[in-house]
Amino acid sequence: MTTMRPFLAAAALAALAAPAAAQQRPAPKAPPPPKEAPPPDATAGALFPCRSDKEVCYVGVAREGKLVVLFTNDPKGEEISGRPVAITDGSADLAKTEGKVVMLVGSLDPKAGFARAEIVDVAGPLVAFAIKSAVGGGGEEPPPPPGPAPKRR
Repeated sequence: MTTMRPFLAAAALAALAAPAAAQQRPAPKAPPPPKEAPPPDATAGALFPCRSDKEVCYVGVAREGKLVVLFTNDPKGEEISGRPVAITDGSADLAKTEGKVVMLVGSLDPKAGFARAEIVDVAGPLVAFAIKSAVGGGGEEPPPPPGPAPKRR
């Protein structure tokens, strides 16, 4: 019987050690440190309507054959912002887009107007409404006041 005890003791130790060994797994390796992030781009979150960052464009409302400029990335834009600017050489016909928001490219002389103008896009009614509302109407006249209420009898 004495020969059986070491065998039973060994079996008991193995039975107790097996669950402990199963629970002890090697710790996973820590993830590698993140690589240094590139510097944030200053224009990443900004809206930019032009087709490329090198293109100069003008967004505005067509009024009486002229463009009331609402946005431009042209450095000379401060001189024309909010006022109607004509197309001097007849290269684009704004009469077809009367009252609509358009994006235009071309050469600008702040005193004379646009030359070599090209209409890039015309906004749909919902987009035009949103743009006009956001910037105060873009030269639109306010709606007429409501008439007097009808009298009841």
